[in-house]
Amino acid sequence: MEITVGTRVVVIDREQLPADIKSGLFYPHYSGLTGEVLKVYGQECAVLVDRKALPTAIYERHQQNEKQQRQRWLDGLSEDARSKLSAKEKELVLNYAILVSLSDLTISADGGESRILRASATDLDAAEEAFLSERGDAVAE
Repeated sequence: MEITVGTRVVVIDREQLPADIKSGLFYPHYSGLTGEVLKVYGQECAVLVDRKALPTAIYERHQQNEKQQRQRWLDGLSEDARSKLSAKEKELVLNYAILVSLSDLTISADGGESRILRASATDLDAAEEAFLSERGDAVAE
Protein backbone atom coordinates (compact mmCIF):
# COMPACT_ATOMS: atom_id res chain seq x y z
CA MET A 1 0.00 0.00 0.00
CA GLU A 2 1.30 3.42 -0.95
CA ILE A 3 1.55 6.27 1.54
CA THR A 4 -0.87 9.00 0.49
CA VAL A 5 -2.77 11.85 2.15
CA GLY A 6 -4.86 10.46 5.02
CA THR A 7 -2.77 7.31 5.53
CA ARG A 8 -2.12 6.41 9.18
CA VAL A 9 1.64 6.03 9.69
CA VAL A 10 4.31 5.32 12.30
CA VAL A 11 7.81 6.82 12.27
CA ILE A 12 10.40 4.03 12.31
CA ASP A 13 12.94 3.66 15.12
CA ARG A 14 16.51 4.23 13.93
CA GLU A 15 19.66 6.14 14.73
CA GLN A 16 19.99 9.74 13.59
CA LEU A 17 22.60 10.19 10.84
CA PRO A 18 24.64 13.30 10.00
CA ALA A 19 22.54 13.68 6.82
CA ASP A 20 19.41 13.83 9.02
CA ILE A 21 20.86 16.72 10.99
CA LYS A 22 21.59 18.60 7.78
CA SER A 23 18.15 17.93 6.24
CA GLY A 24 16.18 18.31 9.48
CA LEU A 25 13.91 15.44 8.43
CA PHE A 26 14.59 13.04 11.31
CA TYR A 27 15.24 13.46 15.03
CA PRO A 28 15.47 10.66 17.60
CA HIS A 29 12.32 11.82 19.41
CA TYR A 30 10.32 11.22 16.19
CA SER A 31 10.80 7.44 16.58
CA GLY A 32 7.53 5.66 17.26
CA LEU A 33 5.30 8.68 16.72
CA THR A 34 2.00 7.88 15.06
CA GLY A 35 -0.15 10.17 12.98
CA GLU A 36 -1.85 10.88 9.70
CA VAL A 37 -0.25 12.11 6.48
CA LEU A 38 -1.36 15.66 5.72
CA LYS A 39 0.54 16.25 2.47
CA VAL A 40 3.12 14.45 0.38
CA TYR A 41 5.96 16.47 -1.16
CA GLY A 42 7.88 14.11 -3.46
CA GLN A 43 9.95 11.94 -1.10
CA GLU A 44 8.94 13.89 2.03
CA CYS A 45 5.64 14.31 3.78
CA ALA A 46 3.97 16.28 6.56
CA VAL A 47 2.48 14.12 9.31
CA LEU A 48 -0.11 15.33 11.82
CA VAL A 49 1.11 13.63 14.99
CA ASP A 50 -1.37 12.10 17.43
CA ARG A 51 -1.09 14.12 20.64
CA LYS A 52 -1.20 11.02 22.81
CA ALA A 53 1.79 9.61 20.90
CA LEU A 54 4.03 12.50 21.99
CA PRO A 55 6.58 11.89 24.74
CA THR A 56 5.35 13.32 28.05
CA ALA A 57 7.76 16.29 28.14
CA ILE A 58 6.93 17.33 24.57
CA TYR A 59 3.20 16.82 25.14
CA GLU A 60 3.26 19.02 28.25
CA ARG A 61 5.27 21.73 26.47
CA HIS A 62 2.84 21.59 23.53
CA GLN A 63 -0.10 21.99 25.94
CA GLN A 64 1.59 24.99 27.61
CA ASN A 65 2.29 26.64 24.25
CA GLU A 66 -1.28 26.07 23.16
CA LYS A 67 -2.61 27.64 26.36
CA GLN A 68 -0.28 30.66 25.99
CA GLN A 69 -1.19 31.17 22.33
CA ARG A 70 -4.91 30.92 23.15
CA GLN A 71 -4.56 33.53 25.89
CA ARG A 72 -2.49 35.83 23.67
CA TRP A 73 -5.12 35.56 20.93
CA LEU A 74 -8.00 36.26 23.33
CA ASP A 75 -6.12 39.19 24.90
CA GLY A 76 -5.74 40.71 21.43
CA LEU A 77 -9.51 40.78 20.92
CA SER A 78 -11.73 43.58 22.16
CA GLU A 79 -14.07 42.83 25.07
CA ASP A 80 -17.01 43.08 22.67
CA ALA A 81 -15.45 40.58 20.24
CA ARG A 82 -14.60 38.18 23.08
CA SER A 83 -18.14 38.30 24.44
CA LYS A 84 -19.57 37.34 21.03
CA LEU A 85 -17.48 34.17 20.80
CA SER A 86 -19.02 30.86 21.80
CA ALA A 87 -17.06 28.54 24.11
CA LYS A 88 -16.13 26.41 21.11
CA GLU A 89 -14.87 29.45 19.18
CA LYS A 90 -12.68 30.45 22.13
CA GLU A 91 -10.79 27.17 21.90
CA LEU A 92 -7.53 27.38 19.99
CA VAL A 93 -6.08 24.01 19.05
CA LEU A 94 -2.50 23.84 17.84
CA ASN A 95 -1.60 20.84 15.71
CA TYR A 96 1.74 19.06 16.11
CA ALA A 97 3.01 18.27 12.62
CA ILE A 98 6.41 17.03 11.49
CA LEU A 99 8.13 16.86 8.11
CA VAL A 100 9.77 13.48 7.50
CA SER A 101 11.13 11.38 4.67
CA LEU A 102 8.77 8.74 3.28
CA SER A 103 11.52 6.18 3.88
CA ASP A 104 11.21 6.82 7.65
CA LEU A 105 7.53 5.88 7.72
CA THR A 106 5.60 2.64 7.84
CA ILE A 107 1.88 2.22 7.48
CA SER A 108 0.18 1.90 10.86
CA ALA A 109 -0.97 -1.54 12.00
CA ASP A 110 -4.56 -0.24 12.17
CA GLY A 111 -4.74 -0.61 8.40
CA GLY A 112 -3.72 2.85 7.36
CA GLU A 113 -7.30 4.12 7.53
CA SER A 114 -7.85 7.76 8.45
CA ARG A 115 -9.27 8.33 11.93
CA ILE A 116 -10.09 11.95 11.14
CA LEU A 117 -13.71 12.18 10.15
CA ARG A 118 -14.27 14.64 7.36
CA ALA A 119 -17.72 16.12 6.88
CA SER A 120 -19.37 16.04 3.49
CA ALA A 121 -20.24 19.26 1.68
CA THR A 122 -23.89 18.75 2.63
CA ASP A 123 -22.97 18.32 6.30
CA LEU A 124 -20.80 21.45 6.18
CA ASP A 125 -23.60 23.47 4.56
CA ALA A 126 -26.10 22.29 7.20
CA ALA A 127 -23.68 23.10 10.02
CA GLU A 128 -23.01 26.55 8.58
CA GLU A 129 -26.74 27.22 8.22
CA ALA A 130 -27.36 26.16 11.84
CA PHE A 131 -24.46 28.28 13.09
CA LEU A 132 -25.58 31.37 11.20
CA SER A 133 -29.17 31.01 12.35
CA GLU A 134 -27.99 30.55 15.95
CA ARG A 135 -25.66 33.52 15.63
CA GLY A 136 -28.47 35.62 14.16
CA ASP A 137 -30.72 34.73 17.11
CA ALA A 138 -28.00 35.72 19.57
CA VAL A 139 -27.44 39.09 17.84
CA ALA A 140 -31.19 39.83 17.68
CA GLU A 141 -31.64 39.33 21.43
